[in-house]
Amino acid sequence: MHNNILDNKKQIKKTNLFLIVNYVSSLAAILFAGVCYFVFKINLLVAIAFLIFGILIFINSFLIKKNIALSNSSFIYSNNTLSKKLLEKETLLKEIHHRVKNNLQTVSSLLSMQSRNMEDKELQTLLKGTQNRVISMSMIHEMLYMRNDLSKIEYKTYVQELSQYLIKSIKGIENKVKLTIDIPDIKLGIDTAIPLGLLINETITNALKYGIVDDSEGEIHIAIKKEVNKEYVLTIGDNGVGFPETVNHKNTKSLGLKLIYSLTRQLKGSVIRDISKKGTNYIIKFQEIGHQLNPVV
Repeated sequence: MHNNILDNKKQIKKTNLFLIVNYVSSLAAILFAGVCYFVFKINLLVAIAFLIFGILIFINSFLIKKNIALSNSSFIYSNNTLSKKLLEKETLLKEIHHRVKNNLQTVSSLLSMQSRNMEDKELQTLLKGTQNRVISMSMIHEMLYMRNDLSKIEYKTYVQELSQYLIKSIKGIENKVKLTIDIPDIKLGIDTAIPLGLLINETITNALKYGIVDDSEGEIHIAIKKEVNKEYVLTIGDNGVGFPETVNHKNTKSLGLKLIYSLTRQLKGSVIRDISKKGTNYIIKFQEIGHQLNPVV
């Protein structure tokens, strides 16, 4: 749509330039006819021929100018129509993101209500984990709805809000968890933002539940570095108790650990566990994903 408008503008500029050349040529022909007859005393018929040639060029320029006026009118109408359609599309997308966010929040509320009515602590924990996953997706749709850019979100802001929510949700408002975030001002599309957000959600949740135990002090760090093309490196982890090197996503029953690897595959990336640091730390390489219709997991 935007390219069509630019093409029309370029075409009008070319036509205007051609019109100017025609006007100059007609004036030059008429002037040359006068010079030929009055100055150089050339045959009257030759002078009249140059005069007629100049007049014809002038008439042609007039007709071209008339066509340009019609083209400009058509261009303005087309431009207004395209702008109106674009505005309608953006409004529709905003409404879609708003409704998706509301629906996800409704699901989250239902999970919360169901969790409170259960006496089984293990089931409560499972429902709380599912609720947090739903909220991590809801936040992305809310950010897309609130901002002018409907295709990408400012990821640093999103990670800060998600991390702070998870810490307060799991450890309470009064906690001893230090959060360190080092993310440049990057914007990611929804097809990358959602699986990456779920991955970060799982890593932080595992750190808060199993790494930084009870009310002990701890630190969670999250950093994203942009590499060449559309490749990124995420370093994320904690300084908690960690878990044995023999445990991995293939031999564990932990859904969170399995999701970390599954979501990394969706992002066309790779996971390396950094055992040189205390606690549980990952180095995750991933790519920015274009529009796709695949499920999140």
